[in-house]
Amino acid sequence: MGAAAIKTDFGETIDMEADYHSLPAGKLRNRYALLYQQAAFEATRSVHGDEETLIWARAGWAGCQRYPLHWGGDAECSWEGMAGTLRGGLHLGLSGFTYWSHDVPGFHGTPDFMNTRPTDELYVRWTQFAVFSSHIRYHGTGPREPYEFPEVADVVRDWWKLRYALIPYVKQQAEASASRGLPMIRAMLLDAEADPTCWHLDDQYMFGDAFLVAPVMNDHGVRNVYLPEGNWVCFWSGRPYSGGQWLLKHESPLHQMPVFVKAGAELPIYPSPVSCTDEMNLDNVEQITVDETFQGVEVAGVRFKK
Repeated sequence: MGAAAIKTDFGETIDMEADYHSLPAGKLRNRYALLYQQAAFEATRSVHGDEETLIWARAGWAGCQRYPLHWGGDAECSWEGMAGTLRGGLHLGLSGFTYWSHDVPGFHGTPDFMNTRPTDELYVRWTQFAVFSSHIRYHGTGPREPYEFPEVADVVRDWWKLRYALIPYVKQQAEASASRGLPMIRAMLLDAEADPTCWHLDDQYMFGDAFLVAPVMNDHGVRNVYLPEGNWVCFWSGRPYSGGQWLLKHESPLHQMPVFVKAGAELPIYPSPVSCTDEMNLDNVEQITVDETFQGVEVAGVRFKK
């Protein structure tokens, strides 16, 4: 019928009083999520083939990572909801799930579940977090289109331009992560296992091999960022930083968030603006080397600098 994917919502519970083809409910209870997602995934693959098959799954059990992808469920539209979403995703990645996403900017309002509108600041900050995720979806109890947030729509549009520019990197890292059994959004300890500080960080992450991402989760645009050992470069300005240090009270205006790249990284970037991946010709991808000549990113005429 033209659908690209099936959202396998729910899947966490079954009727514990029933039997299922002579299988007691107690033996199906956890396995149900796996079988449910397998059925939808295989049906999708029968139509789209291996290259374009995915589902959008909520429940999870051991083995569900075979049927990507998963998302974080119905988070609250708040800074606490955003922080909890990232913490949950980091743990899911440590549990063997490569691809994981989340609703932007959270699913439900507070205190009014259906009608409390997300703030402009939360809408932008959650968008920034989503740009450095394997997949993006805007979804919730109210309108989520950027034109519903006119004061910040232009900022969001710039971040979408950046996302399109990063698609070659996302594709490269998705393939590498799957082959190595690593999550796309990685807890810092996976990149710096010997650094005891990284074992306690739950509000920043590595996105693939090259990017260190520290989402801003408050109205003030200020947060602490930890750089592990090594040499790092600010993605916006090209300024070099030495690792093994905290950047305390690091300030980011609304159009930025803290993003650092490993010095020497090779980043595949799509150089020209597009409005859809169908418009991309991956033969045109350019390689950017993050070295002493790197002066920060510019995308489609947008310069993400102070």
